Amino acid sequence: MSDSDRFSDLGGNSDDRRSAAERLEEQDRVNPEPDMPPKRPEVPRAGNKYAWVVGIVMLMGIGVLLVTTALPNTGAGLQGPPKNQVVPDFAAPLATGNVTCGEDDAAQCKANLCQRGSDCNEASGSLPACQVVSEEVVNVCELRKKPLVLTFVTSRGADCEPQVDRVERIRGDFSEVNFATVMGGNDRDEVEQIVRRRGWGMPVAVDQDGQTFNLYGVGLCPTTVFAYAGGKVRSTSLGNLTEAQLRTKTRALLAGG
Repeated sequence: MSDSDRFSDLGGNSDDRRSAAERLEEQDRVNPEPDMPPKRPEVPRAGNKYAWVVGIVMLMGIGVLLVTTALPNTGAGLQGPPKNQVVPDFAAPLATGNVTCGEDDAAQCKANLCQRGSDCNEASGSLPACQVVSEEVVNVCELRKKPLVLTFVTSRGADCEPQVDRVERIRGDFSEVNFATVMGGNDRDEVEQIVRRRGWGMPVAVDQDGQTFNLYGVGLCPTTVFAYAGGKVRSTSLGNLTEAQLRTKTRALLAGG
């Protein structure tokens, strides 16, 4: 078979003496194929080398968002009560008191946060906190009649009890100063066990639902508030303090007062 016969099936009549290649060239010229749209370049996909890092950062951000949005807007952020503000009123159950905290009497185990001059209600307390005076409660209105060192701690996910140990060791040297602790996140029985195990003699208030922490704008464990007699805040310390630092700041209350 000749070369010309091999391409005879490509069409054309028998009288056409052009080669197959010439006929194909003619066909392309008469009936050109439509231009194909250019193919979009593929967007390179990010590798997953650092995907786990991004995931962790996102989770941390969500956690911080949840914590900060859960706090009421007191204007103090998470730095504790600002300088020269009088510490807010509260009355909370005493850890070593005789108040029971079952389902039927849960209301009496919540901190009373109703401020003077405010409308009291079921959420904040049925009457102003300063009027809740009992051997079974820690009432800051009574404590602030003298210079006050007020420490906020929690035992959940933190090791803050040693700060209260240090306060306990120095408080005997300052009879003119009141010392107290607010422990959040635990029920009364749990706090009582901690208090007795560690030998704390100062009054320890139970803030099971964290509302006193919110009222004071406390977001770091431990946080220590130093207030003059009358309750005006001299300073708020975030984080641990040494015994020497505690003594210096407590002496400043007496000197300033």
